Amino acid sequence: MRRSLLIVATALSLLIAWGWNAFQRKLTADNIIAVQPGMTMEEVLALLGDPVRQEVSRDVRFFCHCNEEQICREPERTTWTYTRKPVMRVLPFPMLWVHFNSRGHVNEVYAKKYFALGMDSKGIYSVKLDPCDTTDRTVDDRYGRLFDGAEAIQRLHEIF
Repeated sequence: MRRSLLIVATALSLLIAWGWNAFQRKLTADNIIAVQPGMTMEEVLALLGDPVRQEVSRDVRFFCHCNEEQICREPERTTWTYTRKPVMRVLPFPMLWVHFNSRGHVNEVYAKKYFALGMDSKGIYSVKLDPCDTTDRTVDDRYGRLFDGAEAIQRLHEIF
């Protein structure tokens, strides 16, 4: 009986540790804040390291203010995921995504905190490019930055 409990406790500890291992070496609040819209993939790699997962979507349509239809189209969008959902979702955990436009520049940085048991929560940080600026230099401030500046760093430090 005691041996069985020890095996179960060890297995649970390893699963939790595996989940926490997703918070990688360079994934700090300061490095996340340093990633800015318009940066290249190489610049993001230098700050955050390799992503856990990369996903490419084609013919992405999204809301914008650039035309009468208010629908913009991106021929290709690459998303780098820097965290993974832990196997044991007992504790709250963060997720971080960096989205790139078809020109290979950061389009959006988005961090979110999930509640215990993997229940969805609100974003804790977001900053993105203005979709109408093809120079990839203008931050979209029409909706404001989600928890920008000192408040963002504080929230990111709490979870990363």
